[in-house]
Amino acid sequence: MKLSPIPNFAFASLEEANALHKWKATLQIPNNSLVSSWIPLPLNSNLSVPCTSWFGIVCNADGSIKNLNLSLSGLKGTLLQFPFSLLHNLSHFDLSVNNFFGPIPPEIRLLSRLVYLDFSENNFSGVIPPEIGTMLSNLEIFYLNGNNLSGSILLTKIYTSCIFPILYLLCN
Repeated sequence: MKLSPIPNFAFASLEEANALHKWKATLQIPNNSLVSSWIPLPLNSNLSVPCTSWFGIVCNADGSIKNLNLSLSGLKGTLLQFPFSLLHNLSHFDLSVNNFFGPIPPEIRLLSRLVYLDFSENNFSGVIPPEIGTMLSNLEIFYLNGNNLSGSILLTKIYTSCIFPILYLLCN
């Protein structure tokens, strides 16, 4: 009996997709939303489906989700069941101009490869998680404006060039 090698990323991609679909089930979504392209994946599915046909998803070469852009989608819900622990390759995360509410969970620290984060124009509330400044060392562009957040951000990365992160925190 010969076993054919199956790349580990295949399982990660399926796990990521199913976790996002589970989070989607917790959201209120308008009938005409493009997020309806997110359909559940059976275990024997074509693993490129989320990468090629799910609205707002872009994958890297190994099939792992790297961009999630759900801006202007009319979504309402929280991040409390968002699969932070599974989306460790996420570099761009955009939920701007929706109706997300509640706190930004400290588990956001698990998205250590984030370069771009836009949660602007929602209804997030509570304290800005300190993990954003201390754990997300790659973060270059960060929008939190138009929410109900409080607190401060401690930037622990030492910037030795003329490139500083862009932070928009107005109207909080």
